[in-house]
Amino acid sequence: MKDDVLSLQTELRRMQCFLRDAEKKQEQNERVRNWVAEVRDLACEIEDVIEVYIHKFHLSYIKAFLLRKLRTQINSIKDKSRSLLDSTQTYQIKFTSSGAREGIRSLRSLRRSYPDDEEDIVISLKDTTVALKAQLMTEEDQRRVVSIVGMGGLGKTTLAKKVYNDVDIKKHFDCFAWVFISQQYLPREVLSDILMQVGFQSDQNERSNLEEEKYTKESLEERKSKREILKGLEHHELVNLMKFELEDKRYFIVLDDIWSIDAWYSIQSAFPNGKVGSKVLFTTRVETVALSTNPHSPPVRPPLLTSTESWTLLQCKVFQREYFSEEDFPSQFEAIGKEMVEKCGGLPLAIVVLGGILRTKSSFDEWEKLRKHVKSHVISKLQLKQQYRVEDILDLSFQDLSYYLKPCFLYLGSFPEDSEISKRKLIRLWIAEGFVPTVGNEDMEGITMEDIAEQFLGELIDRCMVQVSKKDHTGKGVKTCRLHDIMRDFCISKAKKENFFEMMQLQEMNMMIPRAASIQYPTTAHSRRIAIHANHGLKRRAPCMEQVHPHLRSFLCHGLNTDQHMSFLRTKNFTLLRVLELDLLGKDICDAQKLPSEIGSLILLRYLTVSGICTLKLPYSIGSLQNLNTLDLRGIHYAFLPWTISKLGRLRHLLFPEGYSTIHGTIKRSLFRNSTLVNLETLKGILAEDLIRDNAVLPLTNIRNLEIKNFRSDEQVRLVLESLSSQLDRLRSLRMQLMTYSSNFEFPSLKLLSECRVLSSLSLTGELSQLNFSFLPKSLAKLVLEEQFSLDKEKLAILQKLPNLRILQIMDTADTINYKWLCSVDGFPKLEILTLCDLLGLKEWKVEIGAMPILKILNIHRVGLREIPHGLKYVSTLRELNISSMPKKFRDRLMVNEDGLEGKDFYKVRHIPSITFSKTRKG
Repeated sequence: MKDDVLSLQTELRRMQCFLRDAEKKQEQNERVRNWVAEVRDLACEIEDVIEVYIHKFHLSYIKAFLLRKLRTQINSIKDKSRSLLDSTQTYQIKFTSSGAREGIRSLRSLRRSYPDDEEDIVISLKDTTVALKAQLMTEEDQRRVVSIVGMGGLGKTTLAKKVYNDVDIKKHFDCFAWVFISQQYLPREVLSDILMQVGFQSDQNERSNLEEEKYTKESLEERKSKREILKGLEHHELVNLMKFELEDKRYFIVLDDIWSIDAWYSIQSAFPNGKVGSKVLFTTRVETVALSTNPHSPPVRPPLLTSTESWTLLQCKVFQREYFSEEDFPSQFEAIGKEMVEKCGGLPLAIVVLGGILRTKSSFDEWEKLRKHVKSHVISKLQLKQQYRVEDILDLSFQDLSYYLKPCFLYLGSFPEDSEISKRKLIRLWIAEGFVPTVGNEDMEGITMEDIAEQFLGELIDRCMVQVSKKDHTGKGVKTCRLHDIMRDFCISKAKKENFFEMMQLQEMNMMIPRAASIQYPTTAHSRRIAIHANHGLKRRAPCMEQVHPHLRSFLCHGLNTDQHMSFLRTKNFTLLRVLELDLLGKDICDAQKLPSEIGSLILLRYLTVSGICTLKLPYSIGSLQNLNTLDLRGIHYAFLPWTISKLGRLRHLLFPEGYSTIHGTIKRSLFRNSTLVNLETLKGILAEDLIRDNAVLPLTNIRNLEIKNFRSDEQVRLVLESLSSQLDRLRSLRMQLMTYSSNFEFPSLKLLSECRVLSSLSLTGELSQLNFSFLPKSLAKLVLEEQFSLDKEKLAILQKLPNLRILQIMDTADTINYKWLCSVDGFPKLEILTLCDLLGLKEWKVEIGAMPILKILNIHRVGLREIPHGLKYVSTLRELNISSMPKKFRDRLMVNEDGLEGKDFYKVRHIPSITFSKTRKG
């Protein structure tokens, strides 16, 4: 049997090599396409047999039964394999081993940055922008809806972003919000998103007396608390709250990608007239939506690009990287490029995607080959009397992807429409699915699978197939990404054709269903991946849960009732699962739910995440999941965890609930003492007392990202730092939180942190008054300091010399004597975002010319300053100033009143496009 399994492994490698060659031929030949599908299915079947053998064969009591079953499967596989491989000569498919490391050959020089997509390239929108701004800035008593209409990929969202971030628009309106509506909109979520952006008071007493409200620190924790408040409100309560918040403001709210007039009617009552000139901006593909909301005002229609404009846009996308020398470009590439760009029909999305393909082609021969490919596609379309469409360009881009990148790209289609996709989550899913090759040779020493996966994402971004939503704290990497809705539709369609995954959009029969419904597919027993997206509160059981899925590898569920998820896990319909994502909805927000013990039978499971409920109890059988790489419980508030999770030897990412968690068992013991959790790279939300028992901490030999909460003594802090001493050169992010509300101790010496060479993010919560900040490593890009530390001029002098610091958040609740700040020339050279919160002792702040030269966002929240620094006048890069819980006199000095008179300090901030005020206090 062992020899048979080894031969299957050899056969699997051979099939993968054949597939690399065959996939290049399948688009031109239906028979080859069918052959590829059969080989791909057989390869997956071989993988299943091999994994089951490896992970079950050690169980002696089932060996005899398992041997018979496996031998039958192996014989069947061999018969299929012989038949399929005999066809390779017929289809002229060759064995290619050169692609074995395809897609990762450039990893020795890993790139950690991506094209700068913060500012979309805007071609030929000047006249349209002027017309749109004119409509938005008209002052009318009634709130008015303005619409941008056009086909998908025309640039509607790009135009909306341009005006949304326009300097004049930012100064004209009081508050702003941007919400994606999409086809599966939920009115409650739309209203909640708007309220989170425009701001709202947390309770009725605050709302009834804004001038005398008691200040509550607007930290990340409060934002989470506000989201919980909104979750508990009924639809009509959200409507009333939003009307209250907007009725005395001139607001500008963008509803992006709205598909039906019903979507607007379901939330329209929440939009009051507000102050004179309030506007709502739609982007939509449906003309009737625009005309129904405002029949007397014509919608704005972005034009298709001319030939010259199309070529200009293509150049911007292709040549922003130095693939070509300037002297080579005009003569060799212009004619070919212009011929290809004409086939895009002036549609910006098609041109951008074509540019993404050409960006990867560094020679004239490669451009010529692509031109011939495009031409053959056009000719075949003409023969069928069909037009060459944007979908054809997308398909061309997909076919140009490497063997490894294709499944990575298709997987993106399984996420909800218009969602921001976390890079870290995506990478962990790719690895769990087996899309990322293992690192196994000397040339790749020091490179992890996460590094390879990040390179894959970087190439998809370079090719303009994936968009960057947010950059990470370093400013070079990606934090979140997203798919254009047309690209996502292509993903879903392609995935269905290739039996890659199946999508289910579920809604209650009595709920409003958008007219432009998204693609829905019935699932089959042959499905390998299923993604369910349901309206929250769906009561009926998903049909796929009734079926047996012997080949299912991924089950991604969003929005189904808790009982449905729990009951299906008690069946044996999903024995080969590798990925399980449960976004649950309990009967009550505080319901305690228990994951069934049967989950322990999913021995191949690599990724498990649970979210959406208040309290979860994991069974002891969780310790049987010996292949688990990721256990993510951040989306719940409280968890009971069995000590058996210490047996998960392959666990690399362990993320505890946001609120609190506890370890339980017949013998309560340290999670890490005598455990096998030596491969952990990410550990977040762990309580200090669960990490430390009997004065012992297991060395976290591979840790990169660490978050520890509720230290109860300085001795506990010392123990953890000492245990990390040999791993400091790997640590990338660290967060430590003292138990500040019930203790009077402070951080001990943190000198060891100065040895962290790659630490880019550090967050410290607790007493820091006696510490010298010289321990801060120069590699820091993000620094968060909370609670009590008395930021005097000596500490500030150290902070402003940190050469890579981009984000600084200071929240100090200490009752200190008054002090002054001086930001000197060349201080904070890389700082882009500065947040000052609760610094009541800060009475004077001087900013010298040359300080903070690239600052973009400044947040001031309940600070003791009497006036804004004069030196901000010279920080020309500053584009956002957000002020809250400051005295009325402070605010008035920065405003232009209704009579047009400028405040005393307005000259200091005149150049800043966006200035917002909230929670003004008396004084």
